[in-house]
Amino acid sequence: MTMTEKVRRLSGRRELEELIQTCISIENRRFNPFLLDIAEALSIIRRHSNQLRTLEDHLLDMRAITSVARVVGLQSAYLRFQSSSLFVDPSMVKEKLDSLSREQLAEFLLLSWHPIVELEQLTLASTKEAKEFWESMLSFFERRKRLHLGPFDNPEATDLSELAHMRVVDEKAYTRRMQDLWNELKKRSGEEGTADYWNFIKASDFAQTVTRAQLVSFLVSYGYANLRRKGNTLFLVPKVKPAPHLEGSPLSFPIPITKEALLRAK
Repeated sequence: MTMTEKVRRLSGRRELEELIQTCISIENRRFNPFLLDIAEALSIIRRHSNQLRTLEDHLLDMRAITSVARVVGLQSAYLRFQSSSLFVDPSMVKEKLDSLSREQLAEFLLLSWHPIVELEQLTLASTKEAKEFWESMLSFFERRKRLHLGPFDNPEATDLSELAHMRVVDEKAYTRRMQDLWNELKKRSGEEGTADYWNFIKASDFAQTVTRAQLVSFLVSYGYANLRRKGNTLFLVPKVKPAPHLEGSPLSFPIPITKEALLRAK
């Protein structure tokens, strides 16, 4: 074997070993499988196939062929995954968009546009339409006649006695609880004659707090106490003698009883 053949043989072994190492790196997910040019890799193997002399040379050639084959398998699996997940290469999308005209882009936008939010605003035309609709609509009583519901009863306020008659609440038990709470309020008012609303209704748990707030609302509605506001603070002022309302319905003053409101009060 001449010196030139030895040098060519060593160079061929080095190229095959480098090719094998590249394939191993791709199998270990260090590089993209498509970074390897399969045609170039096969040309390297083919170029040095005539220099195989020993068993080690043939084994090295076999390792190179199997390594390239495994990379081809990875490329195939990668393509199958992309096709199953409807993956499109960004460069292909860019080329496709560049080839479309403005009219085609606008058409595709309208076909793929599915808005989930609608903006509505008052306009002169919509206001005029609404006005004509309400003016042409019959009154409530005229529309009610078509249903043949009989005489119309105006809604009335329901007091504690009516609720007791309907067996919604127990009048005696409820009255006794109101009396007990009224006495407690008078004791806790002290010399100043007032008690902080949130501190007074606060109980051991949230459910009992709501119950006390309900009872306090009846105390205020039926003239056992007054509810006053000073800034952002609410005060309860008990009366020496109850002064129930004689005419009409008592004034309602809604106070939301939530856990967040109790925390803010603390």
